[in-house]
Amino acid sequence: MIPYREVNEFKELDILHAELKSRELCWTDSPVAALSEFTYSIQQHWARFSDLASTSEEVYVLEAVFFQHQIHDLLSHYQAVDHHIEQHIQGIAAQIAALHPVVLYLTQPSVREQQVWISSIRSKPHFATEQNIGFMENRKRIELKLLDMLPFPTYTIENVNRDWDGVFRNMVEAIGRKND
Repeated sequence: MIPYREVNEFKELDILHAELKSRELCWTDSPVAALSEFTYSIQQHWARFSDLASTSEEVYVLEAVFFQHQIHDLLSHYQAVDHHIEQHIQGIAAQIAALHPVVLYLTQPSVREQQVWISSIRSKPHFATEQNIGFMENRKRIELKLLDMLPFPTYTIENVNRDWDGVFRNMVEAIGRKND
């Protein structure tokens, strides 16, 4: 796994950039690996991260990469069913459980309203299509179900009215409860 999109020199080497993009596992329009290969590669990536993080005093904040991105890719690229998604997430969770992570799951009351809002601020009308809203509602359903299955503390924080100050206070409070 190479973060090639972040290396400007790779972008200048058209052939190398095209080759790396053709082997993309996550941010792609069509998967290049079978579901079993995808799951194995991702879980190995998390195992390497866990090994590295276990010897560090750093605090890592992993926004969406542990949960939403995984489920999104499994649904959109592999049309994975709930059981396969559950196995995939539990495999990753097993890799990082020794780090004693805490999941803070931020959610909006209405997926539809959130997608319409995102669509408007990002000028991306496809975010608010019925198909995408249905996809995101299904993803949220799966995410909420999986939160209860994780082997570490999870806190769901609903962001009513995009009150980011309130969300931040709730996040700090949740972390404080974990440390009590």
